[in-house]
Amino acid sequence: MTPLANPITEAEKRYQKAQIGTRNVIERTFGVWKRRFPVLSVGIRTQIPTTLLTIIATAVLHNMLIKANDPLPIDDTLLNENLLRQVPVYPVQQTGNIVRRTLIETVFN
Repeated sequence: MTPLANPITEAEKRYQKAQIGTRNVIERTFGVWKRRFPVLSVGIRTQIPTTLLTIIATAVLHNMLIKANDPLPIDDTLLNENLLRQVPVYPVQQTGNIVRRTLIETVFN
């Protein structure tokens, strides 16, 4: 879900506030996860079932490492320019605006 460009109604303003606060927490969490598992930053170039298993495995390992008080690696040299080349993005059907509008009208109104 994306923020609204220009929230006008009170429901839109409540959605905007909740969305921004939640998005900041989620983005920080994903940043930590990507530093721990560079494959998530580089882009996984496998078939969907394998990609899903990889993401789940990194989430499980991440939680295990947190419980074990394992320090987060700080060495960003693992992510060199060659690894961070842009991965091709394929267009997908966009239904996010409809979902967002429904959410605003039902939850934040």
